[in-house]
Amino acid sequence: MAGRSAARMTTDEPRITDRLALEPEDFKARNQAFLVDDAHYDVLSHQNRRDLSNRIWSVRNGDLRRVLGDFPTDEPLVDQCANWMHAVAGRHFFPDANHRTAIVLLRRLLRGNSIEPGEWSIERTERARTESHRVRREIPPVRLDTLYARDALFEVWRGYLEDVLAEKGMME
Repeated sequence: MAGRSAARMTTDEPRITDRLALEPEDFKARNQAFLVDDAHYDVLSHQNRRDLSNRIWSVRNGDLRRVLGDFPTDEPLVDQCANWMHAVAGRHFFPDANHRTAIVLLRRLLRGNSIEPGEWSIERTERARTESHRVRREIPPVRLDTLYARDALFEVWRGYLEDVLAEKGMME
């Protein structure tokens, strides 16, 4: 594993320990907002939009609670963030906008834990998303029991998050 182990972390390093800032409905509402706000969907008929909306809201709350409940609170921040992206974007809970949903909710989690994420490079984020899409096609599907696996997808997001968190002075 790249980076520092949890055993070597000091208590003053920032970490996500409070997941109460999010509920399963927050995942769905954020993803639904992308459906409503994105011009990409303007070509869809009213029925197709309604079908997509139904698919978003039919994601099981228990599955989304598992993302929150199993979240590793004792790992270094960069690993926590990479794990989050692996779980939410990798599991692909929604018909579209899983990466955007994961990033928006990760930033909300950071702020909810008094960690100000600042701005992240759009270009760097898009490169990570493109690489994530490619890697997702090459690895076994992320399941509920592999949400926080350390695989090639985790490494894509770890590299991205090392970059953006280092820019904000959140890493040594």
